[in-house]
Amino acid sequence: MTGAGDTFRECVERLMQSRTFRNAPSSRRLLRYLADHSLAGDADQLKEYTIGVDAFGKPPDYDPRLDSTVRIQIGRLRLKLSEFYREEGTEDPLVVGLPKGRFSLICEPRPAALTAPEPSAAETEPGWDAAMELSRHRWRTVALVLAGTCLILIAALAFSYSRMRGADRSPTGADEWPPELAELWAPFVNTGRPLIVAVGNPLFLQFENKLLYRDPAVDKLEDLLKSPSLIAVRKALGVQQSQPVHYYAAVGDVTSAFILGRRLGLRQPNISIVRSSQLQWQQLASANVLLLGPPRFFDDKLTSLPAPLEIAETPEGFRVVHPRPGESPVYKYRDPPGFFVEDGEARVLITRSAGPVGDTDVLTFASNSTFGRAGALHAFTDAGFAHTLVAQMRDASGHIPRYFQVLLNVKFKGGVPTETSYLLYRELRRRN
Repeated sequence: MTGAGDTFRECVERLMQSRTFRNAPSSRRLLRYLADHSLAGDADQLKEYTIGVDAFGKPPDYDPRLDSTVRIQIGRLRLKLSEFYREEGTEDPLVVGLPKGRFSLICEPRPAALTAPEPSAAETEPGWDAAMELSRHRWRTVALVLAGTCLILIAALAFSYSRMRGADRSPTGADEWPPELAELWAPFVNTGRPLIVAVGNPLFLQFENKLLYRDPAVDKLEDLLKSPSLIAVRKALGVQQSQPVHYYAAVGDVTSAFILGRRLGLRQPNISIVRSSQLQWQQLASANVLLLGPPRFFDDKLTSLPAPLEIAETPEGFRVVHPRPGESPVYKYRDPPGFFVEDGEARVLITRSAGPVGDTDVLTFASNSTFGRAGALHAFTDAGFAHTLVAQMRDASGHIPRYFQVLLNVKFKGGVPTETSYLLYRELRRRN
């Protein structure tokens, strides 16, 4: 759709003003919603839950597995598109379609098959898609997507390989977890619930010439498009058209996924890995979730969970809401500053909180340094460090709280974590 945004908008507006859609408010609403996200380039990252809440006003506890509204409306939209191009739009040279398995609308030249006078009986079923004929260029798109997602796939393969290697080891003897390590990970292993590992995948813009642009300080498309540095890059390259992509993961998070697969594989049989941009509220409500990435990737979700945070993200660094004697009110994200520093140290905030409805658990490793995140997760799965950490967190009863935040300092050299130390800890309490 790159380079044809105005044409696409004109086609959508023609649909919106047509007789076919005029008396179908639900289909009009869904068409407009998917068109806006298709133009933004993130439609294929949408989930049923998101569409239900945003487009159809479903409540936060909406469960797509129990309520098929979105699936029904998607089928009706495909029928309406088919109806329009069979009746009002018979002479239209371009056709807007919604391919099966996707939420991104396409706009391509009318195929010869659409000039047939009447559809077959099978084509009038809700599953039929007028755009099925429009896929002659789709293999090229699939190839680009597969190439772009290589780092996420590497993370998933490393994750699976670690678990298979772990399955070959006996779960007895030296492989048994000491009590402190088991206590830190208790809500996430052998619980009967699935565990989802969400790996941060930052926002890039891909230009017409396939070059990629990334501003590490910006992760919202609307902010990136207004960035002076992006305007300067476009001018220097002589290109204007671009589309957002979320294909890549940081090397430290790939390393962390490998560590998790190796350490948790024997104790949690149901683990999956997703991109952070695809993580939905429904997943947080139905599964235990572990988040790896910069704080801003997950801040909107963490601040909406039942336990108010005692350590929060600010532009200056991690802010301690109620600092105690000897504690700094703000801990800088990293020293020295900069997004591509391989020698230095970084602060990492580990948060264990309740899921949105209280039946699940969420664990985050948040840092603006990919090497810091990898070092903190390695320490959090290390028996020696777990012994030290749990000793700092035990209460008078001898147990650690269910929900907490821990701030660590990780030093790294050449991108390799070399030392992790404890800074402070806070208990979190759920709202009544």
